[in-house]
Amino acid sequence: MPPQPQQQPSIKDLVTKTVADAQRLAKAQVALLQTEVSATGGKVGKGAGLGIATAGIAVYAILFLLLTLAFVLVALGLPIWAGMLIVGVILIIAGTITGLLAKKFMEEAKPPNLAIAEFEKTKAALSGKPADAVAAPVTVVADALPETPGT
Repeated sequence: MPPQPQQQPSIKDLVTKTVADAQRLAKAQVALLQTEVSATGGKVGKGAGLGIATAGIAVYAILFLLLTLAFVLVALGLPIWAGMLIVGVILIIAGTITGLLAKKFMEEAKPPNLAIAEFEKTKAALSGKPADAVAAPVTVVADALPETPGT
């Protein structure tokens, strides 16, 4: 008896299998990420705790250095109030400068709109939703895109 020819799967079956494979891949990637994050969570917590302790120690060190500066000014012949005032004014100027710089950088920070939009498109494609079910298009700021050669 001649061998029976095998029936080829339909395009619909192939697409369904591809979507299912992509969904399994996405779920596996999420599971891997969760495993990695939970494995490193304890180390991150310890590192954060030690970082906070370091910051506290640094604050006290800076305080003592500022007091030393004030007493040096007093030793140079200024009254105590003048030495403390000079150090205070220096701190106010430094705080103002760093505050203005922080404000400038925070205003320049933009959310990753393009990445979020692409993630939503991928999520919709993997879930089998129609393309028009994806959120409205995101406006991309020209300076947020990488420069292309020759422009």
